[in-house]
Amino acid sequence: MDFNLKTYKRLKIKYYLKTINFFFFFHGASLDSESWIKTEQTLVKNKLKYYRVFNTLMTKTLNYSIFKNLTTLLHGPIILINSDHLKLTPKKLKNVNPLVNLLCLKLNNKIYSRKQIKNIKELSYIENVSIFHKSMKSLIKMPYYKFRSKKPLLISK
Repeated sequence: MDFNLKTYKRLKIKYYLKTINFFFFFHGASLDSESWIKTEQTLVKNKLKYYRVFNTLMTKTLNYSIFKNLTTLLHGPIILINSDHLKLTPKKLKNVNPLVNLLCLKLNNKIYSRKQIKNIKELSYIENVSIFHKSMKSLIKMPYYKFRSKKPLLISK
């Protein structure tokens, strides 16, 4: 088996896409070693796990996956960030480093853009499901006549 650095990186990307259900795609700038070390230190300080991937390898891997449409967003080095830390909020992620920009979020084989996750207060999956459950419970308790329009629909022949 040919096992060099490029195949290892491709396997690592496939691992992230298949097994990790919750992680972020960040666009990283092409940094020199000092700037990258400072960025790494802030990521470690915020208890974030990361993997830095270059553009060509990431686009080739994504072209052969179910995330083909994601390749239009990629224009430079990509940083895949995940965390087991439950108190993670989008505001904390924005303030990680000014050189790193959020592209999207992968949650359970679905990609959510920056605009879609802008209004989320917490990134806890369990909390968001419980909020959804509570809202569905309250909607079910509402009577039908509140949803029905007041004017009947006229059908013309």
